[in-house]
Amino acid sequence: MNGSALRLYTVVVLPAGVLMALEMVSSRILAPQFGTSVYVWGSIIGVYLAAMSIGYTWGGWLADRRPRLGDLGVLLAASGAAQIIVLLVGQQVTAYIGGLTQGASWGTLVVTAVLFGPPTILLATVSPFAVRLASEDLEGLGGLAGRLYALSTAGSLVGTLGATFVLIPSMELERILELLIVLTAVSAAIALYGELRRRRLAASLVAVMLVVALMPRGDSLGDHVVERRMTPYQTLELHDTGAVLSLYSDGALHTAMHKTTGEPTMGYIAHSPTLLLAQPEGKSALVLGMGGGSFGRIFGEGAGVEVEFVEIDPVVVEMAKEHFRFEDDDKVFVDDGRRFLARNPGRTWDYIYVDTYIGYSIPFHLSTREFFAELKRHLAPGGVVGLNIAARPDDPLTRSIYRTLRTVFEGVLVFETSGNLLLLACDQCSQVSRETLAERGRRWDERFDFAVSLEDLAGHLVETPPDLTDAIELTDAFAPVNHLMRFDRDPRSLTRPPSPDGDGGTPAANESSP
Repeated sequence: MNGSALRLYTVVVLPAGVLMALEMVSSRILAPQFGTSVYVWGSIIGVYLAAMSIGYTWGGWLADRRPRLGDLGVLLAASGAAQIIVLLVGQQVTAYIGGLTQGASWGTLVVTAVLFGPPTILLATVSPFAVRLASEDLEGLGGLAGRLYALSTAGSLVGTLGATFVLIPSMELERILELLIVLTAVSAAIALYGELRRRRLAASLVAVMLVVALMPRGDSLGDHVVERRMTPYQTLELHDTGAVLSLYSDGALHTAMHKTTGEPTMGYIAHSPTLLLAQPEGKSALVLGMGGGSFGRIFGEGAGVEVEFVEIDPVVVEMAKEHFRFEDDDKVFVDDGRRFLARNPGRTWDYIYVDTYIGYSIPFHLSTREFFAELKRHLAPGGVVGLNIAARPDDPLTRSIYRTLRTVFEGVLVFETSGNLLLLACDQCSQVSRETLAERGRRWDERFDFAVSLEDLAGHLVETPPDLTDAIELTDAFAPVNHLMRFDRDPRSLTRPPSPDGDGGTPAANESSP
């Protein structure tokens, strides 16, 4: 292999890897405003496919007119410049468009097209350009094109897997973008080799790319943000206002506590003992979705219930131990909630609390009839399932989840909990009156001092069940949970962050966000 061929193959492989890594990373820029729903990934994939089609067509046309590797270097330098824009203002642009569109699904198309369309188009010009540059005659052109596209695909594979399993779990978003810019600059420099003097503008742009990507940067964290960690599942931010410590997941408030007392500041957490009204004799609980582990303190210390957690993201467990006073290592299982239940067919609990719906990120497989049937199989006799939803009683998502629960359980009780809803499902729930709930609450209040009176919690019962006229029964085969969400009502606004002065108190922890 001569030097010219090696240069060409390198220019083919590196941009292909950058393109796919950029696609994987783009979801992390969109997530704080739009979540990680199927709409987000559909928008990303759709825009990238459209941009690649444009790039292939344009690259082929340019290659026929000016078949020189230096011209391809200019295109790569331009792609690097477009990536610098993503690095410097990508999150601000996403926040601005997210605000204009109120997080609507079509907003993801706009953001992806604006930020990632230009660099993708320019990167996609490489493959047809390379075929034209390497083809000296028509004989053997098919094999040559096949080899070049195989190289490009190999680069794409490395970029996809590398971003997924190496870069995202181990590096901050800005560092990943900087690395991709450096790789693009290297590709451009290789393509421009020997023509730098004649293409001074492109060479200067490559130098600027390297300077911007490699220059030391100050702390990019915002006000009160003391730590940011990007995991395979989400981007976590730890906020410290002095009085309150808060953990955000992709922009949505995940958990918060008063630093002095360790008490949770989010209202719906303080309402979680409502489960005791439906089953006053329970001794064991399983919580799907950990947060800071506040549920365990409320039930374990307050009601004498033994609590176990299932959390899919090990970083959440680490941060709960490091910052939110969670200590019991033996009671946390790092796994997907549904998978954990399937792996433990013989285990039962008196309470199963599902707290896995965060902002726009609702795992559909934890909202279906089959999942609820799995929950029921793991309930001890007289047990109760609780689901926390950041929604209103009349929202389509609430009505569909309610209907789906009713296909599995004889009774479902709905409680309003500081802006959220708590749905309790159990066979005996259909026979429980408000008066019975209030009486059980009085008995609990005599025994324990919860943050909110359980007798008062009984008064939060929504006595008129949701209207099921057009409600959808959610199944593994059909669960359009993202479609059912009210994008004109940001679910993250139902959980406002605690104020800097520490007044994020229990009753007001689910009002509008700032």
